[in-house]
Parts: sequence; C-alpha cells; structure tokens
Amino acid sequence: MPNIPFFSSIVCVKMHPMGESFLKKKEVLFLIAAALLAGVVLLALRLTPGGNTAVVYIDGEKARSISLENEGVYHIEAALPVTLEVAEGRIRFVNSQCPDLLCEGFGWIGETNDFAACLPAGVVVLIEEGGNE
Repeated sequence: MPNIPFFSSIVCVKMHPMGESFLKKKEVLFLIAAALLAGVVLLALRLTPGGNTAVVYIDGEKARSISLENEGVYHIEAALPVTLEVAEGRIRFVNSQCPDLLCEGFGWIGETNDFAACLPAGVVVLIEEGGNE
C-alpha cells in the first residue's frame, strides 16, 4: 500500500482517468482551511451577544427594559430594593434586601427566555430578543 498523507485518507479525491487527481494537495488543504475558518466565524457570531433586552417586572407589571449592551449597575425600587448588574451581554442580581438571597444565586442570564426572580421583592427579570432600553 502506498504511503498516503493523513488528509488524503479523510478527503475522498476522485482520480482522473490519466491517474491524476482533480484536486491537488494544496487545493484540498485550502478547502479544509476554508471550512475551518467558516466554522470559527459562525461560532464567534453565535457567541457574540445578540442585543437582547432584560425586561424587569415588578409585581407582574413591566417596570423597565434594560439593553444587555449597556453595561452598568441598575437599582430597582420594589417592595424590597434590588440591584442588577449588566456586563458582557448578561445580567444578574448582585444585591437584594430579601431574607434568603436566592435571587443572587441565579447567577448570570443572557439567552432569550432566561429568567431570574426575587419573589420577596416581587421582581422578575426576563430576557427577550432585541428591544431598547
């Protein structure tokens, strides 16, 4: 059996009747590199924050919308005051006056339909696609 490079065993190259391949080694390497580059670009686009919005509800009523592109700290006045932090396209509860602090345990949320809640304060944060502050 002839010594065949590794990539030739992965990519099936059709042989020309004269014994030459339609694709040369450089062309096969270029196609593999292009496919890898396309995969990296698609992955980067998927991981980039998509401009989602955090909608804050107090006692079931929409109180405000916060763009996840606007990093900062937001103080929410509710039955018990809470503080939200926005960074890197995500949001989280960082401070609450509630007795159990379970809301702070939700951690970061940022994907569409993610939510976090502080029930004693009556505050729910729901991530929606798009929107403005």
